[in-house]
Amino acid sequence: MDFNGWKNKETWLVNVWYMDHMPDYFVDMDQFHVEPNELEDAVTYIAEESEALSQLPAGLLADFISTCWSEVDWHSLADCLNAILTNRGLQLKTCKVNL
Repeated sequence: MDFNGWKNKETWLVNVWYMDHMPDYFVDMDQFHVEPNELEDAVTYIAEESEALSQLPAGLLADFISTCWSEVDWHSLADCLNAILTNRGLQLKTCKVNL
């Protein structure tokens, strides 16, 4: 099933809510390539800190969130992010060369 160009709704939602900020997050750490598990860890950390997801008690809501989270296509998101990071890395190298 395709959802707005993404594998599923869960992946699209992560893209909508978190991916605009991920390039800056990784560039600030001088990281210009991200593995899918690194992206998942970063988004999970941000979601838990900003949305208090780590405070959810065990139960139906926690199970729903966990199930949806496991459906996210982290590989596709990481591929798109890596294209942006590669471009940012090339721009940074060009700026340093021109200094």
